[in-house]
Amino acid sequence: MPTLLLCIAALAVGCGGPPEDRSPDLQLLATDVHVAVARHTLVLPFVALDHAAGGMSFSLNRKADARHAAQRSTALLQETRDHGRPLALDLVSVTVHSYGASDFDSHRGRLCPRLSRKWARSVCDDSLGVIRRALPPGRSKLIDLARLRLDDPRGPGNCLRDRKHTALPSVPGRGVIVCPALVFGGDEDEFHTAVVRIDGDLGAMWTVWRNGQNGESAEAMAAREGNAIALFVETALGEREDYPKLERGMCPLMRPGI
Repeated sequence: MPTLLLCIAALAVGCGGPPEDRSPDLQLLATDVHVAVARHTLVLPFVALDHAAGGMSFSLNRKADARHAAQRSTALLQETRDHGRPLALDLVSVTVHSYGASDFDSHRGRLCPRLSRKWARSVCDDSLGVIRRALPPGRSKLIDLARLRLDDPRGPGNCLRDRKHTALPSVPGRGVIVCPALVFGGDEDEFHTAVVRIDGDLGAMWTVWRNGQNGESAEAMAAREGNAIALFVETALGEREDYPKLERGMCPLMRPGI
């Protein structure tokens, strides 16, 4: 089963040609895509996907590369538009941030109203909102835990080789550390891979670190953020959004000191 790693800025903005050619396709970015991980249908805007596979080009034929990237984006949308037939994947990498804050800030005011879900419009408009302050600051990978192999050096776990890893969590909702993570520039015991079981075999994986904000330990960060991710997937990415429940639940899960 395929994996989806999307780099939206590269796909939507492109990297060649005059400035007017690099204007983002706002309708594409705001379009909802429908994917299925571990038999759970997830709905999220195209801009929330994080694509490494189609990343930025440094070739001499930048216009052609941008054109090919646009073609890949169009093909992806065709495969994920039908809510009745979501694209089945083993992993989807998601980034929740203030969309447009760095890549197309001047266009953000026109992008936000196009987003279909209230959580996405809230995040788009407010970089300091409760959702952003509870979820991990980087990407989270929604993953089929039944297919995850932490001892696979080519897998998404990013575990340090030859280091022991713990069992995947069996109880839904609480994130746990499963292994030390390979992060270039970090100390050996500084970064760790965390996993939370959300529902059935649907889970999430992300990175936590020691000495977090206001002294939060890596274990406490994993537990808190795992709870936030599970709530986010349940109330924001399901076939129906429950924004009031999402907002209420995120308040006690914000990072310490906020």
